[in-house]
Amino acid sequence: MTSSNKTVGILTVDVEEWFHILDDPAVPKFADWDGLEARLPRNMERIFAILDEQKVKATMFWLGWAAQKNPDLVRQCAKAGHEIASHGFRHVLAYEEGREKFKDDIRHGKKVIEDIIGQEVIGFRAAGFGTTSDTPWFFDEIRAAGYLYDSSVFPAKRGHGGIVDFKLEPHEIKTSHGVLLEIPQSVIEICGKRVSFFGGGYLRISPIPLIKWGISKLQKEGRPAVIYIHPREVDPAHPRLPLKIHRRFKSYVNLRSTFPKLRWLCENYKFGLMRDYVKK
Repeated sequence: MTSSNKTVGILTVDVEEWFHILDDPAVPKFADWDGLEARLPRNMERIFAILDEQKVKATMFWLGWAAQKNPDLVRQCAKAGHEIASHGFRHVLAYEEGREKFKDDIRHGKKVIEDIIGQEVIGFRAAGFGTTSDTPWFFDEIRAAGYLYDSSVFPAKRGHGGIVDFKLEPHEIKTSHGVLLEIPQSVIEICGKRVSFFGGGYLRISPIPLIKWGISKLQKEGRPAVIYIHPREVDPAHPRLPLKIHRRFKSYVNLRSTFPKLRWLCENYKFGLMRDYVKK
């Protein structure tokens, strides 16, 4: 029996490979990616299967490099009714890349995906939610690239990215190239501190009763629950990189919990697509 008969939020997938991790010297360089084991197809098939079984549609933020390597998988994703959005091309942090390189990356990623599916891509999410108060140009460049919405802001403190005083609810941002809808990652305030239970390591660590309570709190506040996972998180057997201790914990802790939690979310909640929040 579902916990909610109405749409509570958006289920999103950042579609990238197991080695697309940030902020550690052990992460393979872009030039080496082609020589690494590909596990994305089998992981995406597992995600597709549970979504199809539960009749859930998700918003898929495809990394352009991964889409270029797996065009048939992108088309399968679109044919199944999932929304195809962009995650850039090379999985770069905006505040490290700088404005010009970031601009080129997000435009290239958009074109690669559009050429594969033959449809316009209107949504974007930056790698690692990698926008900060030090990237004031960020939203201008996203809108200028032709995106209508963005879901890159983590409105709390985190290891990379994060804008601690950002609005919590979806809202329009006026840029020099038009209006951009920002749909931030979901966080809730507890005793004045912003915390998340809704994606990545946060989802893996959080027990189901806490996630359920958090979604209920978001509903009461009139905000969508934005859930995110990565394909590598449904694959506990994927290769491990020799990361530093803190990055190893964040990337690999409790991986076996991801798929059961994904199933529980799909069985108990109704999700919409991110594009449906955009005013045409």
